Order: sequence, then C-alpha cells, then structure tokens
Amino acid sequence: MKRTKYTIANWKMNGLNNSIKLVKSIENHIKKTKHSKSKIIICPPYTLLSNFTKIEKKISFGGQDCHYLNNGAFTGSISASMLKSIGCKYVIIGHSERRQYQNELSKELNLKIKSALASNLKVIYCIGEKFSEIKRRNKVLASQINSLPTNFKFKNIIIAYEPVWAIGTGKVPSLNQINNIHSKIRLLLAKKIGHSNSNKISILYGGSVNAQNASEILNLSQVDGALVGGASLKVPDFSKIIDSYK
Repeated sequence: MKRTKYTIANWKMNGLNNSIKLVKSIENHIKKTKHSKSKIIICPPYTLLSNFTKIEKKISFGGQDCHYLNNGAFTGSISASMLKSIGCKYVIIGHSERRQYQNELSKELNLKIKSALASNLKVIYCIGEKFSEIKRRNKVLASQINSLPTNFKFKNIIIAYEPVWAIGTGKVPSLNQINNIHSKIRLLLAKKIGHSNSNKISILYGGSVNAQNASEILNLSQVDGALVGGASLKVPDFSKIIDSYK
C-alpha cells in the first residue's frame, strides 16, 4: 500500500521572530525544485506559529504539544483548539523529551491524542525506547502504542519512531535495524487496530537524521518519512533531506 511520506521539522525551543526567513528559504527551495515527494511540516515554538501559518503555502505547520482540555486554569499550556484556530494542521504528542521532563504518562497522552483528533488536527505520535530498554524494546513500543485510542480516522495518525538514545547523539541504528523495527511497529499496530488499518498509517524515523544519512534511511521499504531535529534548523541540510526521496 502506498502511504503518504512526511518530512517533519521539530524546532524544539529554537527560533525567534526573524526565523521566518528560514521558513521562506525552505519554501523557495520547494518551489524551485518542484519535486518534493513528501509533505513538509514545520513545528516551531508556539510564539512563531501565528505569523508562519499566515504566510506560507507549500509548508504545513504544527504544535509541539497540546493540553488534553480545550481551556481552563492551566498556566503555560496550549490547547488543540487554539492550535487549530491559528491555522495549524498537526501536533506532536508524546515526544520523549516531554515524557522525560514533564513526566507525561500513557493516560495523559491518550487524552491529548483524543483532544487533538477532536479538533481535527493530525497527530504525530512519538514512540521509542531508552538505551536501557533496548532488550525489551517490543514491550516498550507495545505499551506506548496502547496509548492510542481504538476509534480514530487512521489517516489522522502518524507514528514517529525515535529511539531515545539516538536523539541528538549522532548515534543511529543500522539500516537493517530501522527497517525491521518499523516492520515490528506495524505488526504491533495491527494487533490493536487490524492489518488493513495499520497499513494506512505512516511510520517515520527520527533520531539524528541529517543530510548525510537521510537518503539511505528515507528510502528504506518500511520508512515513510522523517522527524528531524537539529538538522531542520539549517536550510541547506533540511533542503537536502527533503530532496532525499527517490
């Protein structure tokens, strides 16, 4: 089955108001090459989203997280409906940095996913094991996948597999490992939602994706795109990643 390819930039806590120049440069590259084979999504800090979504046409935008309620006394939080109201189409949920630093657990992630889907946002759901969990990777991934609701439009969920030990470290699993793990993730999804439905979901790789290794990773048979961190902040590098699909 042919699935949608995605190249997603997670800017994390990087970018100021003048970073719109970076976005315009990426858009110009897409217009110039005219052969992008993936959907391009940028998830910048919340402070930049409103300006970005008003201007760009070739790029879609997403939030880096959302609360599971639409409003209330939750200082510093942002809701899925707020993201939707300023033109966002996507939201990242379950990133390992939030699991680690904000102690996000399965029940909360399940509620966030439901809230995002109810606001007609597509969810980029992150899963992945720590270095200490490699030997029980399948159990860890199965537990994280179980945070997904059972009733949802499958085209509105994107899975991003990011081995936590590879994020920002320069360490990357072998190509064979990446392909095999993605295949296992699809089998785990099939156990939850059935084979036919699991085949509709794009599974991306993330974790030290860069301009040098993107072509090999993105053209693996089981990989449907990339969630890119640091390299997405450099126009030449991110442009090369975008161009890596055959």
